[in-house]
Amino acid sequence: MVDYEKLKQIRNMGFIKHTGIETVELREGYAKAEIVLDERHANPIGSTHGGVLFTLVDTVGGAAATSRGRYVTTVSGNINYLRPAMNCKKLIGESREIKIGKKMCVYDVMITDENDREIAKATMTYFYLDKINPEDFVK
Repeated sequence: MVDYEKLKQIRNMGFIKHTGIETVELREGYAKAEIVLDERHANPIGSTHGGVLFTLVDTVGGAAATSRGRYVTTVSGNINYLRPAMNCKKLIGESREIKIGKKMCVYDVMITDENDREIAKATMTYFYLDKINPEDFVK
């Protein structure tokens, strides 16, 4: 049985914490994460930098993949930037399970802004590693 509250704490540590991305909802095969934007996230033309969008995609996709109780590492990610994230205050990422295999899993990820405008859509593939022991990380 996966303790989703502890797993959310794990997902909000390290590099992810540094980015400002927060996993706000997590259940089997699904995750939702948010990032509040500021000037640090902008590219030179004032839109949210594509790297920020991809980081949100990988973070929320990875969170959904770990909801099965195993660590994952990213194998591949394909993102389509649908529109510039201009004048946004917050971005929301939602990841849904597509396929679970013995060694790999695939997730669809949608990024929207606070007005529910679709910003980016991605497909992420992850490789399963060891089972998660949340006590190793949560203090």
